[in-house]
Amino acid sequence: MKKLLNKAALIIAAVGFYSSSALATEIIHYTNLPVTIELRKGEERSIQFGDHVQVGITKGQQMKKLFRVQSAQGAVHFLPYEEFDKQRVQIKRLTDGQVILLDLIAGKEDPNAKPLEDIRILLESENIIPEDERQVSDSPMELPTITPVDLTRFASQRLYGPTRLHRDRPGITETTLGVQGAVRVFKGENKYKTYSKPILAYQGGGYYLAAIHIKNTSENEVNLSYLDLNLPFSHATFQHHMLYPNGTPGDSTVLYLISEKPLKETLYPWTYYQDLKAEAEEMARLEEKAEAEKKRNRHKHK
Repeated sequence: MKKLLNKAALIIAAVGFYSSSALATEIIHYTNLPVTIELRKGEERSIQFGDHVQVGITKGQQMKKLFRVQSAQGAVHFLPYEEFDKQRVQIKRLTDGQVILLDLIAGKEDPNAKPLEDIRILLESENIIPEDERQVSDSPMELPTITPVDLTRFASQRLYGPTRLHRDRPGITETTLGVQGAVRVFKGENKYKTYSKPILAYQGGGYYLAAIHIKNTSENEVNLSYLDLNLPFSHATFQHHMLYPNGTPGDSTVLYLISEKPLKETLYPWTYYQDLKAEAEEMARLEEKAEAEKKRNRHKHK
């Protein structure tokens, strides 16, 4: 396990894009009491729950439009529109039905402040190693079912979580990326001035995950959208949904891209083969034009 952790750490260091702010994640252990979440007007903050969740807000909160809330792949993202005192929100994990209560508090906007850390909320059951994992048995071990959420959570903990929470997961193994160098992740090069490079890969449960480091190369903020992805995938999750300008904390993030095919077959844009076809057609058109020009020149000299 230490070799795996060291390898992951070396990969991140070699890429050289991560700032200390981008890596920071606050870990909160849920003890069945409401968790106070500090927010800041105009700044999005993400909370990871390790499972698909349902967010419950009141009609009053909807009418007042105090904040925007989005949920995707086990993460909830809050963006306050105004300053406000305590607002209670209910989060329900869909797999086990566990309810988590959050008390949101939004302070004033502060452009000079450091970005708020992401939060990872752990339940008590996630901090205990089950007894059956400690016992050694002579009988063949049946590997647990691995879901896309499991793969994403595992990769995210390897890249962003503290080492004390790293734990091998039966059924998940590291695999090769199958490609070298940068890949084109997004449609529309004018909108997305980014540099994207796969840095880590895992497989399990018949799925293949690629962790792709994305860095903003422009001086403008970039909002990331799943609709603009230009790679084939079955599941996708951004660690952060906005990139700050190049050279500032938060100018990079990681995209977790999952497919049911080996990565060497999928880390190419959906338009890759269409682009090749278009290039071939253009070359054929130019050759025909050149040949026609030669014929006209021969007729002129006769």
